[in-house]
Amino acid sequence: MLKYLENFLRAMRPAFSRQATFVWFVIVFVGFLLRSDTFGVSSIVRALSLMPESYTCLLHFFHSTAWTVEGLMTLWWAWLAAQKVAYQVGGRLVLVGDHTKAPKDGRKMPAVTTLHQDSETSGKPSFFRGHHWGCIAVVVQGCDKFFATPLWASIQEGLAKLAVDEDAKQPKTTRIVQMAQQVARTMGRRAYLVLDAYFAVGPVFEMAAAQLCGGEPLIHILTRAKKNVVACRPAPTRKNRKQGRPKKYGKKLKLMKLFDSKAKAFEFQTAEAAVYQKREPIRYLVLDLLWKPTKGMLRFILVESPRGRMILISSDLTLDAVTAVDLYSRRVTIETMFDTLKNTLAGMAYHFWSQYLSPASRRPRKKARHEPCSSNPLQTRNTLDAIEKFVNVLLLVLGTLQLTAKVYPKQVRRKAHCWLRTMSTYTPSEFVTRTALSNIIRSNLYGFGKDWITQLIRGKQKHPKNKGIRNMAA
Repeated sequence: MLKYLENFLRAMRPAFSRQATFVWFVIVFVGFLLRSDTFGVSSIVRALSLMPESYTCLLHFFHSTAWTVEGLMTLWWAWLAAQKVAYQVGGRLVLVGDHTKAPKDGRKMPAVTTLHQDSETSGKPSFFRGHHWGCIAVVVQGCDKFFATPLWASIQEGLAKLAVDEDAKQPKTTRIVQMAQQVARTMGRRAYLVLDAYFAVGPVFEMAAAQLCGGEPLIHILTRAKKNVVACRPAPTRKNRKQGRPKKYGKKLKLMKLFDSKAKAFEFQTAEAAVYQKREPIRYLVLDLLWKPTKGMLRFILVESPRGRMILISSDLTLDAVTAVDLYSRRVTIETMFDTLKNTLAGMAYHFWSQYLSPASRRPRKKARHEPCSSNPLQTRNTLDAIEKFVNVLLLVLGTLQLTAKVYPKQVRRKAHCWLRTMSTYTPSEFVTRTALSNIIRSNLYGFGKDWITQLIRGKQKHPKNKGIRNMAA
């Protein structure tokens, strides 16, 4: 397992233009694995028993211009493509995308904005201040378990004053599609992108159809429709053509009402499908209809299962209902990934702020014109990049834990020494895998380990004499 981790870390070396920066990347990566508290960068110093001067170097690492998030994650995508671990359907990768929100009260933290909470949990406020993240993941199957292995995360809102490119002005829905297209191009594979009902809008399907690969769309969209969705049949062709443009849209259909329709044209079929890893009987109806938001033909799949009714929309007109249900059932894996990132790895516990940013109100007035402005936009943008670097490095940690659990399930359980009241699956969880790797690395650090990772950490635990701290900077 340690050799597997070492090979992965060495594969990330081209992302850093300086050797010192790469060494600090290894230190940060291992520190995230071993830390027992979640108090930001200082937790890495305590976890690895580093010199107090290392705290400043760690801050410089996240603010360093010697590496970028996109450069690092591109190598991560190439590593995943070489490992051939991604779950595929019809020769296409299965990507899942979604948004998540992180509450932040920092008055000088860039891109903090007022967010609305859509959760039904009564303990959460309706509105709060924080960051709105968009994330893309690829589905990976490990024996009897499916993972959403993270690929990329970026902040989606509050970038108006800090953006230096036009992409920041795009809607949140289409930015997820753009991220998925970039991932698919880098991995050299076409893919399905599975989304929830928030993304059932016209621009999402239009952007996916605009990017082609070999005459086919690079990304096919599969999303759940809203309950008030309406589609149209193609207009019938008339023999006696009248003046003016011929009709394109025919009879309008309210799709949710078709579940109770007794017309022979809407007769449902029955089959068995994997609904959230359980084989259940379903009733389904497949219709290829015109949808006015896209002005084109889409496939609508009406599904009724013991869990309820839903309508799926797909840009792939050859997708069958059973496969569509199986694909949409994999979307829940990204929710599990968000839970692991936040609660197991504390991926949203960052504390970066910019001294050049004017303090923002924690309770801004509705439709207030005043927005936080920066006296040094480039440095403030660098702070925003540091936040994204922090989260994406933790995504790498999470993805590595998932792959280690997939490849070495027996070794993980043997090295974890972790009591579990109930073992849910054969494939270990990220928590158990992290415990196993932590035990191995700690035994090497406090013993006589001579591996590459241990030597790098020991080099930072003892600062060489007669050398300034600047030599350690990233």
